[in-house]
Amino acid sequence: MNQLLTVKMKPISKTFFKGLIAIIPLTLTLYLLFWLAGTAEFALGNIFKFFFPDSWYVQGLGFVLGLVVVFFFGNFLNSETFRSLFSIFEELVIQIPVVKSIYSAIRDFSALFSSGKKGKFKQVVLVKVPHGNGQQIGFITVSDFEEVAHTLIADDQIAVFLPFSYQMGGNTVIMLRENVLEIDLSVEDALRFIATAGVVGNVNGEQDKS
Repeated sequence: MNQLLTVKMKPISKTFFKGLIAIIPLTLTLYLLFWLAGTAEFALGNIFKFFFPDSWYVQGLGFVLGLVVVFFFGNFLNSETFRSLFSIFEELVIQIPVVKSIYSAIRDFSALFSSGKKGKFKQVVLVKVPHGNGQQIGFITVSDFEEVAHTLIADDQIAVFLPFSYQMGGNTVIMLRENVLEIDLSVEDALRFIATAGVVGNVNGEQDKS
C-alpha cells in the first residue's frame, strides 16, 4: 500500500517542483518591481504632497514621477555641463565620513556592471583553476595600472575579478597577463552564465535547448 502511494505521489511531486521552479523567478521579479514602485511612490509622493495640495495627488503619481526623474536624469547626464555639476556634487558627498563609505561602495559596485565605456569589466577571460585542470570565467578590471596608483603591481600583471555563482561577491586576483585567455563573449552573457552556474544558455546567441 505504501509503495503504491509512493508511486502515485512521484508524478505529483515532480509536477509541483516543476511549477515551483518556474514560479520562483517570476515571483521574486514581481516582488522586486513592486518594492521599487512602492519605494518611489512613498518617497516622491510625499515630496509632491509637500509642494502641492493633497487634492492634486493621485495614487500612482509618485511612481510615474520616479520614471520621469530617472529618464530626465539619464538624459541630463549626456550633457557635459550637467556631468560636471554632478561630479562636483559627488565630491561634496564623499567628503561626509559615513556617507562616503556607503555611497562609494554602491557607486563602484554599480559601475562594475555598466555596459558603457565606463564599465569596469573590460574583457571576459578564462583563468586556470589552481590545483586542477579546469578554467574559471573572470573579468579583467584593471589592465593598465597607470590608470590607478598600484605601485606594488608589476607592468606584466593585471587584475581579474572572479565572481561567485548564485550569490553576490567574488575574488579579485592579481596575475600575469600570460595566465589568462581572452574569449569572445559579451560581459552580459558571461554574467548570466556565471550567475546561474552555466544552467542558463543563450550564450553568443545560442538558445538553451534543454
